[in-house]
Amino acid sequence: MTRAGESVGKAVRTVRRNAVRAGHVGADAAVQLAQRAEGKLAERGVTKDYVRGVVADKAGVLVEKAEAYEKSTRRGRKQLAKRAKGVRKDVAKAAERARKEAKVRAKDVRKAAKQARKEMAAAKHPKGRRWPWVLGVFAAAAVAGYLALTKRPQEVHLEEDDVEITSEPTTAGAAETVRPHAARNGQVSDQHSRS
Repeated sequence: MTRAGESVGKAVRTVRRNAVRAGHVGADAAVQLAQRAEGKLAERGVTKDYVRGVVADKAGVLVEKAEAYEKSTRRGRKQLAKRAKGVRKDVAKAAERARKEAKVRAKDVRKAAKQARKEMAAAKHPKGRRWPWVLGVFAAAAVAGYLALTKRPQEVHLEEDDVEITSEPTTAGAAETVRPHAARNGQVSDQHSRS
């Protein structure tokens, strides 16, 4: 690493020396070109003072143009600033309108996306058929009704049947003939309990 630093330092020194030499060579070349130009101008009858005056005049004109340009650019900058201010206001208004429209559109897009998700979910998982459940409910109701009707309690007639009186002198027969309905209804007579 130390050698790398040394080699870079040598390269920088070399570049500086070459730049100084190039500057000297350029200055010498400019002097030679100026001497040649003076010689050619002298051949045509133009003196150094005349050239200096022309250069000074051109320089004065250039300075005036630069000042005029600077003034015009100041006005231009002010006008441009006014225009820019107006444009900024217009852009701000347009941006605000665009934001409001974007909010409305975003709500619409969200609603549409939600609806699309529902439709996609419904398409992926179709609803089951309901008629098997309905048939099951009807079958269960029919079975329950049938069971309720078949387990109905037996009817008991409360009206007394005509009792036939017989002339048998037995006491057991007399008890059956006198109170036949009591035995049928599940009541125990006094005579049956004694025998």
